Amino acid sequence: MANIKLHDLSPAGSELFQDSESFLNELNTEEINHVNGGLFSITITITITITITLAQFQAV
Repeated sequence: MANIKLHDLSPAGSELFQDSESFLNELNTEEINHVNGGLFSITITITITITITLAQFQAV
């Protein structure tokens, strides 16, 4: 079985927050309190009704 080792693994885009020139250092408390973001989720429910009618045949 192969062994895989990962080093310096970080989320995509994280380098934007590691720079000393980050805009986050320039925000005041009021501006930080107005920062919004997060996960948007939606739930969709689908109901499908199938009616099958079988004809009755009589042997003559």
